[in-house]
Formats: sequence, C-alpha cells, structure tokens
Amino acid sequence: MANLKFKTQITDSLTDAYEIVKSVGRGIEKGKIDPQSAMTNLAECLRKLDSVKHFIEREWIEHFH
Repeated sequence: MANLKFKTQITDSLTDAYEIVKSVGRGIEKGKIDPQSAMTNLAECLRKLDSVKHFIEREWIEHFH
C-alpha cells in the first residue's frame, strides 16, 4: 500500500468503519444502544466501506490503465 495515491483516505475510512462496528458491538453488549441508533451507525459503516471500494477502484484504474 506504500505507493497508493489514496492511501490516507483508504486507511481513514477503514479505521472509521472498524471503530463504528466496535462501538456498536459494545453498545449492544452493554445494552446501551437502541436498535435504530445501531442501524444508523452500521449504515454509516457501510458508507465508509463503500468509500474504500471507490478509492481502491480509482487506484486500480489509474495504476493499470
């Protein structure tokens, strides 16, 4: 990943997604998150992962075309 143009964006989005899942898991485990909040947070996680997919596709296109 050393030569990736979007390395920072990819790393940041993956870190954010990881933290969201971890937070929702803890909230569920402790009974401190309601289902709607959990769904909202997990939807944000999916948006972050979709962003990662987009950056990786852009890297691939720029690198191989």
